[in-house]
Amino acid sequence: MTHGILERQGTALISPAMGVPARVYRRLSEALGSGALGSGALASAASASGASAQSGFEVGVVARRGVEGGSPRPARAVDWSYEDEADDLAEAIAAARARTGGPVLVIGHSLGAQLAALAAQRSDHRPDGIVAIGASVPWFRHYGRRAVPFAALAASVGPVTAVVGHWPRQAFAGPTPRTLMRQWARMVLTGRPPFDLDGSIRVRALMVRLGDDELVTDHAAAAYEAAFSRDVVTRWTYDESCCPAGGGATHLGWSRAPEVVARRIAEWWTSGPGAVVTGEMRDDAPESG
Repeated sequence: MTHGILERQGTALISPAMGVPARVYRRLSEALGSGALGSGALASAASASGASAQSGFEVGVVARRGVEGGSPRPARAVDWSYEDEADDLAEAIAAARARTGGPVLVIGHSLGAQLAALAAQRSDHRPDGIVAIGASVPWFRHYGRRAVPFAALAASVGPVTAVVGHWPRQAFAGPTPRTLMRQWARMVLTGRPPFDLDGSIRVRALMVRLGDDELVTDHAAAAYEAAFSRDVVTRWTYDESCCPAGGGATHLGWSRAPEVVARRIAEWWTSGPGAVVTGEMRDDAPESG
């Protein structure tokens, strides 16, 4: 049974980054939640701590295929796509909504945010809100001096997956199924993601840019945000001035001490849409493009 703030906040589903296991988001789950979902596509979140009760979400992690124990690993005979994983996310949204009758917030990290956008565009089971952390359309032209090695990495995906049957564990973000990895590589080389960049997503969204993100530039982040209608978007830059001890504002470092991020998510979720903020609570951030 849920009470008080939990009923107001609803369910938060964490959609992990490429190749990142659910356990990486344990502290975020603790900071967000006062309960846990543990069935179907959801990996059990950790039990609540004193800090987590302040946020009051019921939390689950929609684990990446092929990452968690018991999930078939990618192989020549075991393959899937962005669309397949977006369907997994949509099914988890539907299950959470049916279970609680309350709103469902998807917190997508990197590829997890791309899946949230795809689910919002192609599924009847859209979330009620999206938090995109370290999200991007990683077209190589967004990366300045790093463009050539980034494009070379993407160009290697086709021949490597043709020989091996999947993207191997030893490579960037491996192991990954060949179809999904080829879709990612096509996005890097062409700037065209598996979702539309037409401003059609009208799901309320908090875009969390990471001040020291080594994998996402402002231009790449702005390209992802183009999938959303401007009037539903709130932007927030999480930088060193916000980080607690032991934390960081890198692509994965934020997850080591995510309490500030969790608090900002909870504050945004209970506030009105459309604010543009930077640092922890300031309102002077320009839009990057």
